Amino acid sequence: MVCGGGHARVLIGLLGATGEYEIAGILDPRLEIGSKVLGVDVLGDDSLMAGLFTSGVDCACIGLGGMGNLAMRRGLFDRAKEFGFRIPALTHPSALVVDSAEIADGAQVMAAAVVQVNASIGENSIVNTAAIIEHDAAIGRDAHVGPGAVICGGCRIGAGAHIGAGATVVQGITIGDGAMVGAGSVVVKNVPERATVKGVPAR
Repeated sequence: MVCGGGHARVLIGLLGATGEYEIAGILDPRLEIGSKVLGVDVLGDDSLMAGLFTSGVDCACIGLGGMGNLAMRRGLFDRAKEFGFRIPALTHPSALVVDSAEIADGAQVMAAAVVQVNASIGENSIVNTAAIIEHDAAIGRDAHVGPGAVICGGCRIGAGAHIGAGATVVQGITIGDGAMVGAGSVVVKNVPERATVKGVPAR
């Protein structure tokens, strides 16, 4: 696990619920070596990646959340890939992901989320707790759809975009790369790249 903050703690719960992986430890320079996060040992910082990989640890999980950290999250993802780690998509057992949906490497679909028919979730993106991704919607790489947000059918959410908690993006809307949608907003018009919108309707 790379990083050991709040998002990482949620992922530790997800991994425990799936039972598919054993967590070798946490890499986070902000935490004391030898301390524990929910019972998982803190090993040091990400300079240990190479040694872990050669010792037989072949998967990595990016435990840094998306809010304001998307570029840093991407950097950690790329660094782990450079060392040869596989970064699997993770889906909480309570999430509903239909068979025709596509979930790319490193994407994380959290508890009670819904990913509907023909939706696609991009590499290293987060679909947070109880978020809804409706039919034919596409979430770009490194994007973060916040808790309880609703992405309606046919929407396109750009790379590195952030959709705040409880926001709604109505059907067919495009959110540009790097754009930010405020919590609780209702988006009824396309949003340009790197723009910030908020409110009902979002402006």
